[in-house]
Amino acid sequence: MSRCSAPPRRRAAAARPAGPAAAGNPFSFRQKTHKPEQVFSRSGFLFLPFRPIKTEVIAVEQSTVLAVHKRRVMAVCVAAYTVSYLLRTNLSLALDDLMGVLSIGRGQTGLVSTLYFWTYASGQLLGGWLSVKWNPKRVVALGLAASGACNLAIGLCSGYLALAALWTLNGLALALFWPPILQITTNWFEPSEYLKVSILLSLPTTLGYLVAWSGLGAVLRLGGWRWVFFCPALIAFCFFWVWLRALKTSPAEAGLCYRPTPLASPAKKEEPGEPRPAGSLLRAMLTLPMLSFAFVILAQGSTKESINLWAPTLLRQLAGPGQEGLAGLFTAVIPLFSTAGLLITGWLVRRLHGGQEAALLALTGAGAACGWLLVALQNSLAGLVICLGLLLGLVYGVTTILTTLLPLRFARTGQSAAFTGIFNFLAYVGAALGGLLSGWVSDVWGWQQVYLLWAALATVSALALLASEAWQYFSWRYWGH
Repeated sequence: MSRCSAPPRRRAAAARPAGPAAAGNPFSFRQKTHKPEQVFSRSGFLFLPFRPIKTEVIAVEQSTVLAVHKRRVMAVCVAAYTVSYLLRTNLSLALDDLMGVLSIGRGQTGLVSTLYFWTYASGQLLGGWLSVKWNPKRVVALGLAASGACNLAIGLCSGYLALAALWTLNGLALALFWPPILQITTNWFEPSEYLKVSILLSLPTTLGYLVAWSGLGAVLRLGGWRWVFFCPALIAFCFFWVWLRALKTSPAEAGLCYRPTPLASPAKKEEPGEPRPAGSLLRAMLTLPMLSFAFVILAQGSTKESINLWAPTLLRQLAGPGQEGLAGLFTAVIPLFSTAGLLITGWLVRRLHGGQEAALLALTGAGAACGWLLVALQNSLAGLVICLGLLLGLVYGVTTILTTLLPLRFARTGQSAAFTGIFNFLAYVGAALGGLLSGWVSDVWGWQQVYLLWAALATVSALALLASEAWQYFSWRYWGH
């Protein structure tokens, strides 16, 4: 018998408005002043006979059980997203060995990354649709099994075409993680808890790189490049059963009488005679500020994924033979800068009282300075690590503002989801082009020109934002709009 299976009379009584003593507790039941109500339930988790207990005990018990379930859901979801990053970041560690074994250049390797990002971007739509039509837990399980199989097959392959095809399928499989995980968390958590949930779910974006570049880096040195794919595949297969057994998709599946309140009130209905503005989304995207934001997210997405893809390879090449351990240590430090960049961005936006444009200008300007400092210190391993880390952290901050904070401005018009989708798509397009472009440039002209490319992209991004802000000020100052 579930915790929701109280007799009908008691459930109806529980649905009445709660008194002042229970106003702050969503699980409290209405209490009579002359005699406490009693319902029938099981005692804890033991299979004991039914016995009457006070409703206060039910409220406390259910609240405690709900808190335990929420912590379990959060831990399992964060672990699942971290495993997904192990299944996608391992390629960057094995690139150097793969290029030697398969006799391919950096341009061909960058093409593999480009194919991955195209399928990953398009697969987000499939993941969202499946999460609505199917059980979200099964969607993630499908992604785990498929990505684990792809990584296992890559560890066994010995041809470039097989590598490209399998890594492209891996992108489609990994796209089945984020939409269902987000759906599961919204089933469990209140809107007031979303900020904490979003922070915890963002940890794998840096924690995954830290675990992969440190742990799998040691695996690469000890067992060779094939084990860089075998180990994440084995982890995925083991976690597959943990995911299915340890997670409940919703409180109802766990037998709890709990349902989170909706995130927002229903949208205001339009009056019958009120015309709906046609093409408002297109007109908003064609304004100068939005076009500048679109260019910036393309450039920053390209830089971010280029660094994530090529950092282990270029650091090992700069360290030289016999210094793989030192290069691996430096590589593991870089993701820490990404976490710091996210925290600094939040502090900066609060410090500027929500001034997102000013924060973007500050972050892109600092990114341009780090880019040119990277060009100047490219022959120093320590200087290269510091500059790459700083640049990556600043880029993470810019992309967070453009893909998360900025679209919330359009919540009143009901178009925030559309703008989020547009900017996320542009970020993945930039990522797809960045891996291919940086690999081709390094093949033709060397890593020095790649550093120049990153510095130029950061500088042009800052100039685009500065020009947009200057034009808006000029329009307001002289034209009044």
